[in-house]
Amino acid sequence: MISGLKTLLIAWLCLMLNACAHFGLDSEADIAAENCYAYRYGDKLRRINFAKAFDWCHRSARWGDANSQALVGELHYMGLGGERDLFSAAQWFDKAARQGHAHAQYMLYRIYSLSDDPDQREQAIYWLQQARQSGYKLALQVP
Repeated sequence: MISGLKTLLIAWLCLMLNACAHFGLDSEADIAAENCYAYRYGDKLRRINFAKAFDWCHRSARWGDANSQALVGELHYMGLGGERDLFSAAQWFDKAARQGHAHAQYMLYRIYSLSDDPDQREQAIYWLQQARQSGYKLALQVP
């Protein structure tokens, strides 16, 4: 009788935990991604705040979210929320680009095409081709 109650209790707990996951309890990664976008672009509750966007986007990017990784790259590239850092921007764009993020692919083209290093210029061509294959409009406009 007691083992049957234990089994029933465990089954009920499992059902409740799964129900919570489906009915509004967001993961840390989801919360970080939401705040990343909210502080980068603003929403009804939050004004644009690049310092907070920088923090939240880093949190989300560490979870592997390609959109957040591209936003971290953008924030580094433009110097929003911190110092302008093309090396860090390229690292974050690379993480997103390898997941198929077209804007990140295009931004790697932009960064590497300015380099004097022949290897980076070759990478620039590769990332431009990837962005074109993704149908990214800005990449399609490059002669």
